[in-house]
Amino acid sequence: MPIDLLRHLPIEQEALRQEGERLANEAEKLYANILLRGSSRSVLPGVAFLELKYTPPAEQLSRIVQLLLKIFECAHGDITGEARAAKALGQVLKRLIKCPDLPPPGSPNRITVPWRPIYACLLRVQFRGASWESAAAGEADQIVGTEAAKFHYQSLLAFARRARNFFPAGAAEEILDELRPYFCPHDERHFLRAAALLSWFLPDEMKDPAGVLAELAGVWDLVAHGHEWNLIWWTVFSRMARHNPQEVVPALQPLLPRLFDALLRTIGVPTGKSAPSRPDRTGWPGDLAWLVEGRNAKKDCVRKFCRMAVYTLGPDSATWAHMTTLLSYTAPFFHPLNEGDHTSSLLQLLSLMSLNYAKRVGIEAGRHSVKKPWKGAYKLTAEDSERLVETLLPLTLTAFASKDSTTQFLTSQGIKDLSSVCPDKVTPKVLEMLLPAIENVMRPHEVVGAIMLTSTMASQLLRVEGGLDMIGQVLRLTVAGVDLNDPGKTMYTFRMLMSILSQVPLMDPADLPPGSSKPETLYGLQEWAVEMIDRVFSVLDNVPSLKKGFYMGQVLSATLGRFFDAFLGQMSPTLRSMAVHRIARRVTQNLCPPAQKYVGCIVDSAVYASPQEALRLLLPPLCDKVAPGGALNASESEVVYYTHMLGHCLKRAGPHSAPYAARLEGVIGCVAMHDEKKYSKEGQKLLRKYLRGLVDVLPADFRSLPPARWDANGVIVGDYAECCGVRQPPSDCSVGFRIPTPDCLARARAIVDKFSAPALALVG
Repeated sequence: MPIDLLRHLPIEQEALRQEGERLANEAEKLYANILLRGSSRSVLPGVAFLELKYTPPAEQLSRIVQLLLKIFECAHGDITGEARAAKALGQVLKRLIKCPDLPPPGSPNRITVPWRPIYACLLRVQFRGASWESAAAGEADQIVGTEAAKFHYQSLLAFARRARNFFPAGAAEEILDELRPYFCPHDERHFLRAAALLSWFLPDEMKDPAGVLAELAGVWDLVAHGHEWNLIWWTVFSRMARHNPQEVVPALQPLLPRLFDALLRTIGVPTGKSAPSRPDRTGWPGDLAWLVEGRNAKKDCVRKFCRMAVYTLGPDSATWAHMTTLLSYTAPFFHPLNEGDHTSSLLQLLSLMSLNYAKRVGIEAGRHSVKKPWKGAYKLTAEDSERLVETLLPLTLTAFASKDSTTQFLTSQGIKDLSSVCPDKVTPKVLEMLLPAIENVMRPHEVVGAIMLTSTMASQLLRVEGGLDMIGQVLRLTVAGVDLNDPGKTMYTFRMLMSILSQVPLMDPADLPPGSSKPETLYGLQEWAVEMIDRVFSVLDNVPSLKKGFYMGQVLSATLGRFFDAFLGQMSPTLRSMAVHRIARRVTQNLCPPAQKYVGCIVDSAVYASPQEALRLLLPPLCDKVAPGGALNASESEVVYYTHMLGHCLKRAGPHSAPYAARLEGVIGCVAMHDEKKYSKEGQKLLRKYLRGLVDVLPADFRSLPPARWDANGVIVGDYAECCGVRQPPSDCSVGFRIPTPDCLARARAIVDKFSAPALALVG
């Protein structure tokens, strides 16, 4: 049987739509047949059409949901069958809620999902058929720890979370009537279980949100506040405030003092009491842990609280006054050098307040898509944003001096979010502190923090006047960030450079059109590129071992190849030619650096960015070093090393390796078919990479601008300054691919035929 050399080829948009329609129709037929046969074994493969970037019409997805609901009902008593159907339903409902043609809530054409079958199924399995009353008497044996039960409750809870958007009218009142009898703290297990189930099942649409909030707030106050307990109720309060702000926000005002006091106890800041409450010591039963959403209850509490606080901001709300009081009280306890306990929680509070505020501003401006339209009675103003920045920015900048990388990352994200809502107040302060922090070699943690901040705020910095020149200075200063003795700083430097390169094309002034602006930064790019290449190779030359377990090796594995793809892909022809010549000279020199894997990544990127020139400079000398005159080199280390480099040259070469085909096949024949394993192993890797380069499908380039902004020579069309800081939105992206040519496929077939027979003979 012949070997199929073709991989999955890219698909056109129209073909994608047709394939999505076909798979959705097949899923509908499959579920109809399952109903007739009574088996749910093949339910999950039917939702494979959801993996495509194609959304079927809401009407068809609704029909699929109805079929799956019937399958779910027919699987009654079969734990695995119910779990499969519930998981499939959760996936389909997740896509259905995002359909643009889905009818609004309350419309007669909108599908409804009954809540009682989900609720009854969950309890039946967890109580083994017993009721609430018999379970309280000890007649039920809860299933805990078995894989079937775990898969069951995970699928059912995910199904309930998606289905509550489609519960029928009046479901909220019915659910409250069902669970209200168990809101009694005398039976702790039932009390906690009922509260957790309410957080999963309570829908957003209800008749009297204010009355429901008042009742649930009373239940929240019944027991001591533990992290899991607060998480359950703050999740409910946050959802109610987001989806019913006009009714819930006024009703929430009397509860705000107790909520903020509970937040202080959750964070761990002393509240002035002689015996402060320790919510982390109020344990949550282990057999009910599956009902709590998330893994870290303390962090999730802060996350839910920040969301609730931001969506209750308004002129008639006391939220901002309480938040200001809380921050003024906690400021003395906030120290950047104390990364543990309440300091990290306070930093998370600052970061999440900024993030949720920026999200709300984006939703109100129509920049973010949401599942449900925002129905807030009050729209945030510029004065609100300035007040937020004046309150949060000083504390956020204080955390900039931290030595902890997580703290620095959260600080960078918080400053970015504040800059997005009020750039005039934030960006100038960032510009004042950025370059001095990077230049401060005596405080390396500030250097790392400034690098992370530049990576996060690159797009904002490029929009301000003089931002491009400042980015040029940052590029020159951060060459030293590639540091052999500091793997963490090296990783953040590569990430920062990739963030900048995704928005700044590297153009030589000689390549730009006559009418284009030529910032001063461009005149130092050649020197910077040479310094960066030499710096990376000097690190690779001096690292004694990059084996598994060494942190620098992990850093380079994660970032080096992606950095050089962006670095070389964004260059103009003159710069790229210079860089490729520099790389080729370092690779083909007489000394063999120890880090062959990472040097190979650089070679791979050079060939991908400029295949013809890179192969012309690399392939002939590498072939001569492996097999000069058709015989293997006498030096074993050189043969192994340069064979490895040849493999990286061919990995993404495609049709451009055709002029060297005869020479390559001769080298492969010498190495891959060698009797000694140390040679044949590298030769077989070379053969695999050669075949992969001939038949693989790859993106055409990694440039930040659309193809229309580049001419045939790879030079920007239009003004250079206008092209910096531009990112294509996903809707405008048109990704081209390098498809295997008929000549590539013919050569691959010939190579397989040529080397398969000797290989089989060796096996025999």
